[in-house]
Amino acid sequence: MYKELKKQIISLEQKPGAVIREKEIMKSFKVSRTPVREALMRLEMDGLVRIIPNSGTFVEEISLQKLKDVIEIRSHFVKLAGKLAASRISKEEIDEIRDRIKQIKTTTDPKSLMQLDGEIHDIIRDATKNELLVKMLKGLHDRVVRIWTYVGANNESLTNIDKEFEAIATALEQRDEETTARLLEKHTNTFTEHVRKQLTF
Repeated sequence: MYKELKKQIISLEQKPGAVIREKEIMKSFKVSRTPVREALMRLEMDGLVRIIPNSGTFVEEISLQKLKDVIEIRSHFVKLAGKLAASRISKEEIDEIRDRIKQIKTTTDPKSLMQLDGEIHDIIRDATKNELLVKMLKGLHDRVVRIWTYVGANNESLTNIDKEFEAIATALEQRDEETTARLLEKHTNTFTEHVRKQLTF
């Protein structure tokens, strides 16, 4: 239930600012109130819903300020992930990254490209072998994807990502921590800058 609600919020099936009614969720998932409230509390920790006492639960709004907050934190964590991954990644994980790059080269659908982009980031995060960092970066990535979906999926924000990831894969193979960190930060900032330009509040 938690994962499904999270998916609905990130994909904007649940609109920003919408009221989340516990009774409707209970009926939809055929569960009691307790697991619903537990799921909503987890979503609040993820920054995807806002629980206001005596008022209700609302899907978190999307704003330029929220994007800025995510970018400031994510940039530092991405660099750290790059350094750790470069020293800990396995050959099998690098092969997985290169496989995704091949798929990117033959894909034009924006959502498919975003999915492949996310999968590469997942591999790099997992390669850090740091559970806390993996969890924090995954949460930040989910927020960025939600905002990207909100401004409109298109290929402009994903131009040349195959070349960017090829450079990152090479740096990982060479165990070059500083270069991997720099390239990952550049890739992340290029993407978020495109999203920022689309937000007009």
